[in-house]
Amino acid sequence: MKTKVFTYLLLAFALTTFGQSSNTNTSSKVSIKTNFSFQAIKAYQESAVFKIEDYYDYLELYANASTSDTLQQQVKVAIYNLFVEAQPKVIDFTSSENKPIPLNKLLDKIKKKNYTFNLTKVENSIVAADFWTTKYNLEINEGNQRCSIEVFSKVIFKPIEKQFGSTTKEVWTLFLGGME
Repeated sequence: MKTKVFTYLLLAFALTTFGQSSNTNTSSKVSIKTNFSFQAIKAYQESAVFKIEDYYDYLELYANASTSDTLQQQVKVAIYNLFVEAQPKVIDFTSSENKPIPLNKLLDKIKKKNYTFNLTKVENSIVAADFWTTKYNLEINEGNQRCSIEVFSKVIFKPIEKQFGSTTKEVWTLFLGGME
């Protein structure tokens, strides 16, 4: 009887250990902390702030009344390329509620409205498996009207396969996620 119980416990322990180890190998491949040092993560977080600033620079260019339709279309493509999702949710700073809306609706609202933006008080959160959150104050100017809101942007850092000639290589890339 003791031998059977001992055998079952040993078998259960072995299966649990095997299951956990195979799961760990899969998830560690996409885990930021297991692939990068603390200093490297900090550098990528600083780089992510530039990506957020790029987003608002593109929005300024897109919203500028003197931007041609051809350039607006190119800027729109560049804006969408910053995001991991095809239809990201972003902050609707044009309304007093500042709720997330689809990016395409925000672009329709700001077209030819001459918005300008400034980011202040930027802070990065603790890193999760494949993302972190960047908090910042966004100053929005439209003509003589100014307002400031607090925004939380999810920054996703994940490996993607890139083609370099005939060679394929895994490259870790920063993308913007949703905003609140």
